[in-house]
Amino acid sequence: MFIKGLIFSAMLALIIIVLTFPVRAGNPLAGKVYYENTIKNIIMADCARCHSGMTRNLMDYDNLKLYADSGMLAGMVQGPMSRFAGNDAQTILNWINNGAPEKPVTKANFIPGPHAAGPNGQICQPGASLPNTQKNQITYNNTIKHILSRNCLRCHSGQFRNLTTYENVKMYVDNGLLKALVHIGGPMHRFAGPDSRLIIAWINNGAPQ
Repeated sequence: MFIKGLIFSAMLALIIIVLTFPVRAGNPLAGKVYYENTIKNIIMADCARCHSGMTRNLMDYDNLKLYADSGMLAGMVQGPMSRFAGNDAQTILNWINNGAPEKPVTKANFIPGPHAAGPNGQICQPGASLPNTQKNQITYNNTIKHILSRNCLRCHSGQFRNLTTYENVKMYVDNGLLKALVHIGGPMHRFAGPDSRLIIAWINNGAPQ
C-alpha cells in the first residue's frame, strides 16, 4: 500500500505541475528557438542518459514534439526534471511556447538528395517541411524506395517482410501494417525517424508508384 500511495502521490504532483504551468503558444517575448540544432543539443546533453531507450524516448523530433504538445515536457522541465535541465529549461520553454518548430522554413530546407519532392520537382532532405501540395508529389520511385533502402533493407530484404519491390511494400500499405510500424510509437519508428512522416504522407495519398 505504501508503494501504491507513493506512485499515486508522484502522479498527482506531475498533474498539478502541468496544470500550474500551462504552455501558451506564440509568446511574443520568447526568442525564436528551433529543434535543429539548439533543442537537439540540449536534449543530448541533459536528457539522453535516461531518455534514449524505451522510457519516454526523446531522441528524435517527432517523439519530442509529442511530449511538447501534450504539456508534459513543460511540466517536467519546470518540475521533477528541472535539476537536469538547469539553465536550459527556459530555452526549452521558449521553444514550446513558439510551437516547437523543427527548423526555419526557407528555400534552403529544400536541397538535392534522394528523399522527397520539393518545390518545382526538386528533392528535399529528410525531415524538411512539406506543404500539402508537395506531399502529393511523393512516389515510390522518387522517394520511398530510397528511404527504405537507407532505413529498412538491412533487415527486410530477405524472407521476413521483404520490402525490396513496390508490390511487396504496397501489400503492407494495403493491410495497414507499414503505417502502424513507422508511426510515432510504432516499433519501426526509431529506424525511420523523420522519414516516417514522408512514408505516412505517401500512404495517405494512395501510395503511388
